Amino acid sequence: MSRLPLAHIPLLLACLGQAAAEPPSETFDQRFEEITRSATREELYTFLFDSPKGGDIHNHHEYSVPMDAWLEVATDSRLLHGNRYFTRTLTERCPGERDEPLQFATVRRATYDTLPECVKHGYKPLDQLTPTEKEAWVSSLQVQKPSDGRDEFFERIVDRLSELERDPHLMAELLYRQMKQASDEGLRYLETQVDPRSFRDPAGAAIGQDAGAMILRQRVAQADAQGTGIALRMQVSTLRFADDAEEDLADAFAFVHRNHDLWVGVNLVGREDNPAGRPARFLGALRRLRRAYNDVALSLHAGESAEPSRAVRDALLLGATRIGHGLNLLSDPDTLLLMRNGGYLIETSLVSNQLLGYTPDLATHPFPEYLRLGIPICLNTDDRGAWDSNLVDEYFLAVTTYNLSWTEVVALGRNSLTYSFAEPALKKRMLADYDRAVAAFENRHREGDWRASLRGSKGRRSGYARRFLGLHR
Repeated sequence: MSRLPLAHIPLLLACLGQAAAEPPSETFDQRFEEITRSATREELYTFLFDSPKGGDIHNHHEYSVPMDAWLEVATDSRLLHGNRYFTRTLTERCPGERDEPLQFATVRRATYDTLPECVKHGYKPLDQLTPTEKEAWVSSLQVQKPSDGRDEFFERIVDRLSELERDPHLMAELLYRQMKQASDEGLRYLETQVDPRSFRDPAGAAIGQDAGAMILRQRVAQADAQGTGIALRMQVSTLRFADDAEEDLADAFAFVHRNHDLWVGVNLVGREDNPAGRPARFLGALRRLRRAYNDVALSLHAGESAEPSRAVRDALLLGATRIGHGLNLLSDPDTLLLMRNGGYLIETSLVSNQLLGYTPDLATHPFPEYLRLGIPICLNTDDRGAWDSNLVDEYFLAVTTYNLSWTEVVALGRNSLTYSFAEPALKKRMLADYDRAVAAFENRHREGDWRASLRGSKGRRSGYARRFLGLHR
């Protein structure tokens, strides 16, 4: 009979001890049901706020920070490097202006200086807004009611942030803010879309892709960012309906390959109702790119529509392993069957799908169907700054609308880490940390007065929770 080497005995005992301290989540299902049945909505929100979470892996950085944080950093002289921002407060059309002026469109000083005098008159320095104007400026960057819809977001909010999001120093500072808010909500991992290829200096000139990446890299290496405990990885994006999208996609792959310490993937983004962005357009380009690169992952927005289509199937043909939204997958049963067995993940964002009008009634959302068919799925915030929401809102909606079990809640967090684009060693560490945190959370609430353990919780309510969920604490 073979003997276990003495050096391995402490490791074995540690593993056995860990197993005893970490009972399977299934054993907590009954307790979780008791809690959800007896808790008020306010208590349940706090309970979910305090619960461990995995990652947010479908996240557009510039639209995912609190919009008042944009106002703060864009008026901070320490970050502006001699720049200044101006925003349009008056919308009377000047001679020669063909389009309706966009209120609160914000531009750098170099752009402002080139404007005709009449147009300049409609602008005001961002750092000189009145309190009422500041409030209106922040509100203009948020989708605050379902009637605002996707046109408000894609056609106006995106344009309002256009020049701000090309400022590398603002984007770097806000990256730290994103990491901090993720940490506060119990996450371990943030995989957000940040594309340094579009960064500009105060004069509006391109600063160079790798120089832009270095500004971000240096900021997130600082002690305050590292102190959040959040593991950060990023994607770059290609606008799917742009005329030069194939060339930009090739450039995106090359960038990620060069900067693979922090950038791990490429995402095709943009409105799917524009036929120029159909996935099949990129099949040839991605076949060529796969021959050249072995370290660039691919995620696609696909099926973000209530209309039947084969967009998810086409995204899988392109090589995507994660599907952003996938709302209309039920209309394609062959691909639905494939995803039950193929190891692909759907990145779901309930708040986004509701506010952009794709599924205004969440009772009709396909999320529970995917979850209980065994298709890997996770919850994400998408554009949380624009929705004034957080990841807790996603979990609260899922638990209260679809009667999730604790096992399902835990699986959503695990999926976000398992299907992340993080390197294997990091992924293994995060999964182990998540499992330990889940076990500790279960043990804390397994017996006794679970309400007592919520006292002193930070459990802050988002603007979305206040407006749509009736939670005001």
